[in-house]
Amino acid sequence: MRRLLARAVTLATVLVAVVMIGVTGLWAWWEARERAEAEVRSQAHMVAAVAEAGPEPALLRRVVASTPAGARGHLSVHLPDGTTVGASRAEKDDVAAARDDGAGFEGVREVVDGTVYLLTVAAPESDTADGGDVSVVEVYQPRWEATTGLGRALGGLVVVAVMVVLGAVLITDRLSRPARRALRALADTAVAIGEGRLNARIRVHGPRDLVILGESINAIGERVQGLLTKEREMAADVSHRLRTPLTALRLDTETVPGAEGERIRDAIAALEQDVDAIIRDVRPREPAPGQGEAERACDLSAAVLDRMGFWSMLAADQGREMTLDLPEAPCPVALTRDECVAVLDSLVGNVFRYTPADGPFAVAVVEYAGWVTLIVEDADPGFADPTAALRRGTSGGGSTGLGLDIVRHAVEATGGTVHLERGKLGGARVRARFAQLDVPHEEEQPRAWRLRRSG
Repeated sequence: MRRLLARAVTLATVLVAVVMIGVTGLWAWWEARERAEAEVRSQAHMVAAVAEAGPEPALLRRVVASTPAGARGHLSVHLPDGTTVGASRAEKDDVAAARDDGAGFEGVREVVDGTVYLLTVAAPESDTADGGDVSVVEVYQPRWEATTGLGRALGGLVVVAVMVVLGAVLITDRLSRPARRALRALADTAVAIGEGRLNARIRVHGPRDLVILGESINAIGERVQGLLTKEREMAADVSHRLRTPLTALRLDTETVPGAEGERIRDAIAALEQDVDAIIRDVRPREPAPGQGEAERACDLSAAVLDRMGFWSMLAADQGREMTLDLPEAPCPVALTRDECVAVLDSLVGNVFRYTPADGPFAVAVVEYAGWVTLIVEDADPGFADPTAALRRGTSGGGSTGLGLDIVRHAVEATGGTVHLERGKLGGARVRARFAQLDVPHEEEQPRAWRLRRSG
C-alpha cells in the first residue's frame, strides 16, 4: 500500500511538474525573445539618431562601440558613401534593398547563425523623396542570445520540481500512515480469521470507511465463532448423552448368549468408538463470547444427586454396591449443568466400563475452603501411571482416555486440578477439584480434604 501510494503521488506530481515547467519555459522563452528584440530596436534607434545628425565616422565609431551590441561586434552603420562603421553580418544585397526602400524602413533578415535588424535613416541635408542618400543601421542578433540564461532558469525549475515531488511523497506518506496502519490491521485480522483463529478482533482507528470495514470483519468473526460454538456444543451434548445409554445397552447385552449377543456387543462397541471420535473433536471449550458467570453456574451437588438416580439403577442391575456422599449446602461452580453431568458421566461411566460387574464404587462431593471436590473411586487395581492417564488417549486398559480428558478440561476451566490416586476401596480414586463460584482464589492454596461418611 505504501509503495502504491508513493508511485501514484510521484506520477501525479511529475506530470504536473512537467506541464508547469513546459508552460513556464515557453513563457520565459517568449519573454526573453521579446526583451531581446526590444533591446535591439532601442540600440538601433539610438545609433540611427546619431547617424541622422551626420557626425564623422570617427564619432559614429565611438558611439557604436559604446552600445552593448557594438561592444560585442554586433552593430554597424552603413553610410551613404559605402563606408561601414563596425562589423557587418548582413548581405550586401539586403543592405542595398533596405536603402532602396528609403528612410524609415525597418526589417529583419535571416543570416548565418542568427538575424539582422535593419533600420534606414536619411543622411543630413538630403531629401529621400527626391532620392537623397540613406544610411542603414544594422544590428546582428545570434540565435542563442535571446535565450541566454533561460537554461539556468529551467534548471532551477527542475530542481524545484524535484523537491516538490519528494515533498509530496513525504507528506502523503505521513498523512496516509493511519489509513495504512488500519489496512494492515484489517489484513492481519482477516488472515487470522481465515487461518481459524476466530477469536481475533480488531480495533481500527482511521478513516470512517475503514472503521466500518473493521467492525464488519469483527461481526463476521463473532458470527462464525458463534455458529461453530453452537455446532460443537450440540455435537458434544449429543455425544455425551449417547455414551450413557450405550453403556446401559452394553451392560444389558452381557446377558445375551451366543453369536447373536456377540454381534450386538460388537455393534455397540463400534458405535461407542464413533461417539468417542466425535467427543475427541469437540473437547470442552472456553465460554462463548458474552456468556456471563450467571449463565455458567451450577450446583454440582444437586447435579450429581439428579444424575446418580440413573447410575444407581444400573448399579442395582449389576449388583454393584454404591456409596453416595453429598453435602447439604449448595456447591456452585462455574460450569453449566450439562458440563457437570458430562464430568460425572465420564468418571462413573469408566467405572462401569472397566471394572468388574460386582465391584463397588463410591461418589462424593466435598466443599471446603472455597473448593468443591467431586470424588469417584472404585475397587479396580487403579492406574499404573496416573500422570500418563491424564494425557489424552493414554489412560490404558483399552480406554481412549477421553473421559479423563473431558474431566481435566472442565476442572481446569474453573481454575481447579485433577488428582489420580489409590482409594480406600483398593482401586483408583479420581479427585476433581473445582473452584467454587464467587470465591476468590489465590494461585497457591493449601490442599485440605475432608470426606463425609454417609450414615
